[in-house]
Amino acid sequence: MSCKSKRSIAFLGNYLPRKCGIATFTTDICEAVAKEVGSANDVFSVAMTDIPEGYAYPDIVKLDIPDQSVSAYEQAADFINSSKVDVLCIQHEYGIFGGKWGEYLHVLLRKLKIPVVTVLHTVREKSYDDAQEKVFEELVQRSDRIVVMSKMAIEMLVNSGVSREKIVYIPHGIPNVFSTKVVTAKENFDFRDKTIMLTFGLLRSNKGVEYVIDAMGKLARKYPDLVYIILGATHPGVIKLQGEKYRHYLMRKVDKLGLQKQIIFHDRFVELDELCEYISAADFYVVPYLTREQITSGTLCYALGAGKAVVSTPSWAAEELLADGRGVIVPFENAEAIASEIDGLMQDPKTFKNMQEKAYEYGRHMVWKEVAKEYVKVFDEIRKERDEIVLRLQKTKEPILSIIEFPVPKLDHLVNMTDDFAIFQHARYTVPSYEHGYSVSDNTRALVVASKAYRLMKNKEALVLLKKYLSFVFYAQREDGLFRNFYDATRRPMDELGSDDCQGRVLWGLGYVIGYGPPHFGTITKSVFEKLLPHVSDLNVRGTAYALLGLYYYLVHFPGDKDKKTLLGNLADRIMKKYEDNSREEWQWYEDKLGYANGLLPAALWVASNVMKDARYKAIAEITSEFLIEKSTKFGHLSLNMRREDLYRKEIREVDFEQRPIDALWLVELGKFAYRYTGEDRYLKMMRTSFDWFLGVNDVKVTVYDRVSGGCYDGLNKNGVNLNQGAESSLNAVLGLLSITEMAHQQSVGIQG
Repeated sequence: MSCKSKRSIAFLGNYLPRKCGIATFTTDICEAVAKEVGSANDVFSVAMTDIPEGYAYPDIVKLDIPDQSVSAYEQAADFINSSKVDVLCIQHEYGIFGGKWGEYLHVLLRKLKIPVVTVLHTVREKSYDDAQEKVFEELVQRSDRIVVMSKMAIEMLVNSGVSREKIVYIPHGIPNVFSTKVVTAKENFDFRDKTIMLTFGLLRSNKGVEYVIDAMGKLARKYPDLVYIILGATHPGVIKLQGEKYRHYLMRKVDKLGLQKQIIFHDRFVELDELCEYISAADFYVVPYLTREQITSGTLCYALGAGKAVVSTPSWAAEELLADGRGVIVPFENAEAIASEIDGLMQDPKTFKNMQEKAYEYGRHMVWKEVAKEYVKVFDEIRKERDEIVLRLQKTKEPILSIIEFPVPKLDHLVNMTDDFAIFQHARYTVPSYEHGYSVSDNTRALVVASKAYRLMKNKEALVLLKKYLSFVFYAQREDGLFRNFYDATRRPMDELGSDDCQGRVLWGLGYVIGYGPPHFGTITKSVFEKLLPHVSDLNVRGTAYALLGLYYYLVHFPGDKDKKTLLGNLADRIMKKYEDNSREEWQWYEDKLGYANGLLPAALWVASNVMKDARYKAIAEITSEFLIEKSTKFGHLSLNMRREDLYRKEIREVDFEQRPIDALWLVELGKFAYRYTGEDRYLKMMRTSFDWFLGVNDVKVTVYDRVSGGCYDGLNKNGVNLNQGAESSLNAVLGLLSITEMAHQQSVGIQG
């Protein structure tokens, strides 16, 4: 969004003169972005209002929304849509929107037709209840980007299931007007010879100010020129419910300690200019909050950026901002520690000055001008993404993949096939066959299906299944990290070691749980994944390809793990070597025959090309994808039987007529990855053709997917279908359907999961 293009940016949140931190932030960011993009751009605000009479907003506020009026949210969406706005930037705090957990905001979001950037002013480790979780999940889904003001918040969101690619860190902004002449600033308040401690913010009982007052009781005699200023009015919400109860409690404590001359209450909401004067005059800034659950603090950022010595309790925000000697952390509810740290700094001017210098230097990247540039950069990226999507959709009159044309993914048969231990391998029709027991390979496939079903559909049943499958897979790991594969109905192992395919497939499944599964599942899975990883160098080509995909999903969650990335590249090189050894001009493949799950091999190279940014991998992925697609299609549909002369490079052999769901599934997956990294519609068409095989568009013209049970027949043969619905075939069908659902959504709204 260059300054030359006449684009419009809207901000939604509280706005001054409403008295709260969100209002101050919205006002500051809106005005800073307006200055950054220049007069050729139209920047305005939509303000949330909590009182019937409203506020005397400045002209930049074009509309206000009474927070408890549902119809007002609908009208605001219409207003924004009609204002030719390119991006709406929402300041999100649960308490400023109407409905339970601010659910009225979604009335607006559901009608909105433009991109949304949501700035989270509160990030929780976990939801209080299901209602809050649903509100948050929809907010994330409907936001093109999520902005956080703490790096710690990124991991918290990722652990709660938010895609890392959607999250952007931009620090809290600060004004660049603080005076470095502390003595001059003090003279404005007639405090020339005083040492000033300051706490600022709307007053409420969780601020912990009483502990600073107690600390002053310990410091006052030693430092008679030390003054503690408590600046700020009582929070309006507290006034409504409790009046000035907390302030009066603090004032009684001051009287009891006889500190009326050294502790000063300034009971009012101060404007920015005056606040900056107070901060400039202060020597210490004290943040005595009583809980950790504060992920950002505007006042703390202000004090840090002004180069003040900050003493704070260990909130999430403070621990990050005050690291590396930029401030001091003290325990909660500990007046002794506050007094001790302030005393120590006053006795050690060198350390005191060094801390102030570190704080000031760190704050330079937080001034509003720099922060506004970061926001505009995000807005630019989103506009570009949306423009590309619009152009792509204009070229394609109808979407290639439309969710309504495919069955809704069902887990019914998987539930039927799963007992309290794991999923059974085989079935007679839809009835599980106990005598064949269980396999790690099937339960690994089930890990991916259950994780993906929960991610895409929030199916709570999938979580129950995921726990069982993970538990079984963990149980099957040997001390050396490798896995047994088969277990009988009595739950005893039937083999000592699973195949190479089995080991690689386990890494694929565990990697998916780490990358995209519910966060706490990924945490417990990581050690099992890493215990198997040393064995990847001994795997065959399919085991290698599975392991590569597992590493890719791992890196989605841990993108900074350079060792894993290097290992992924090594595995890609091994697949490339197989291609070099076996390919000929007329035979562009990794082996001298086409085996099973063939799409897995080029899919792995497509992924490697994206992760490693290596054109060699992409070139071979494209060549072998085209070779496989040509060999797998006939008369416009998937023909997995192929001709005998197509199956082997060196000789012609007799081949039984048997077509398997696993081959169709990996052609679906191949199309998915190829489309993601090229944007070429032919790969979406291949996905559709491949899944249509399950729906009866095949050589026998028989439906393989059972829409009633949600299972899949075990394959096609010359007599029609094998009516048994075993685990492997059913899992392949459901996974293919989930990938179709995922990519249909990506095709229409341009997001990737």
